[in-house]
Amino acid sequence: MSPVALRLAISQMTTKKWALQDDLDLATELGLLHVGLWRWKYEEETEQRTADLLENYGIHPSSISFIGGFTGTNGYLLEDVMAESKNVIRYASWIGASTIVVSTGERGTHIQKHVMRVVRDSLVELADFAAEYDIHLALSPMTPSTAHGWTFVTSLRKCREVIEQCNHDHIGVCLHSFHTLQERHWKAELRPLISKLKLVRLSDGLTASKPRKQCLPFAGKMNLAAMLDFLESNGYRNLYEIDTWSDEVWQCEQIEPFQKCLQEIITNFPSAPDQ
Repeated sequence: MSPVALRLAISQMTTKKWALQDDLDLATELGLLHVGLWRWKYEEETEQRTADLLENYGIHPSSISFIGGFTGTNGYLLEDVMAESKNVIRYASWIGASTIVVSTGERGTHIQKHVMRVVRDSLVELADFAAEYDIHLALSPMTPSTAHGWTFVTSLRKCREVIEQCNHDHIGVCLHSFHTLQERHWKAELRPLISKLKLVRLSDGLTASKPRKQCLPFAGKMNLAAMLDFLESNGYRNLYEIDTWSDEVWQCEQIEPFQKCLQEIITNFPSAPDQ
């Protein structure tokens, strides 16, 4: 097995329409040891069955997505969001997922200071709770054009502001290549966050600049190789997830595109410093 494959996972968001067991079959066929869990899927299967399947396949969860919505723009009360998030943290501990991806919710009609305070206080409370289980929360920034319904953290700079205000060892970042590579000065903005990266997600875009549609890694025009080289040369050693949100990919029922994607990632992955 390639050393690169040992650090790769397939996110269940990439195979949106597949059943959980199909995802585990795919990971096994690809020689991967990790799957990024999506709550909509594993809760549909029931938590116990998901835990049993993971154990039977020998697959480890690389992450769980998503908790959050602290700003209330999705219609949920903050009290309910916090209780639900703590349940996810407990479940993550049970099945061995060390990272939970967080989406804050949109700003909505809140003033910036208020929404920042609500999110900061919520994250810190959850991080204190997560620390008891050795779980890390990973804040996921998105581009403004795709953040609707998800988050007000629409740049690496805003992400750093939240991270710095929280100032908590169990709060970090989930980086996504599709969003990161659309920032003009992504290297400069990313450098201060390297030590806070808990997870990196890989997707590509059909155009190099401001792509509207995602595709599997190295099937598009974005400079993923440059990002991988930057991350590895700056000391990132955690997991990568293949995480593509695309109608075309969601319709795919064959393994071949994923096999090709895996091979492209391995081929384009930078060599270790001692090689």
